[in-house]
Amino acid sequence: MFLTDRNLAPKFTLICIAASMLAACGPGASEPPVVTAPAPEPQMQALAEAVPSAPPPEPSRLNGLNPRDVMDLMGEPTLMRRDGPVQVMLFENHDCVLEVVFMEPDPDSHFAAKHITARDLDGNASDIQACLIKVLPTGNWPDTP
Repeated sequence: MFLTDRNLAPKFTLICIAASMLAACGPGASEPPVVTAPAPEPQMQALAEAVPSAPPPEPSRLNGLNPRDVMDLMGEPTLMRRDGPVQVMLFENHDCVLEVVFMEPDPDSHFAAKHITARDLDGNASDIQACLIKVLPTGNWPDTP
């Protein structure tokens, strides 16, 4: 039929040769090559090991700060309450509640953080530093690398 036409036979032959060549370039039945990452250079590995991790955040850093400064470090509190010269901020996560109590010594003064406590969700006292790590968005102060 169309192969008997003398004009189509050479084209069909060229198509078959090209298809055979392309098939030879493709993956075969053998397993694909395994690609492995190069081993880290000793200098880079030593540098990575030499960089100390950030120390855990110290709750004492909050002492004396005003409410805005505490929110800059901690993020938005889950609860904020003011009762006269006392303001309280709660920072919570699924394990604990960190409470920062601010005092205003007199009406012309600014609130300052005076008392920090931590408790579990059942109300039992908890480790303040451990809770602070849990409630901070990154587990450390935002200005710590």
